[in-house]
Amino acid sequence: MKVKELIEQLSKLDPELMVIVDGYEGGVTEASYADVETIALDVHSEWYYGPHEKVDDIDKYEGHARTQAVRIY
Repeated sequence: MKVKELIEQLSKLDPELMVIVDGYEGGVTEASYADVETIALDVHSEWYYGPHEKVDDIDKYEGHARTQAVRIY
């Protein structure tokens, strides 16, 4: 999903609705902020991982395409 697609979806909703994210061990919690991060694309093939990974170590995902993404916390 791209930011413009998210904006389109959100623009149809009540602007007073709460935004939530998954809790640490379970449940949900209210989102606090959004941040732009660099991610390496398609680094995981295991079903239990998301396919992409936040880039902390620049050499760890060498050879994988990278992009900027918005993460909501």
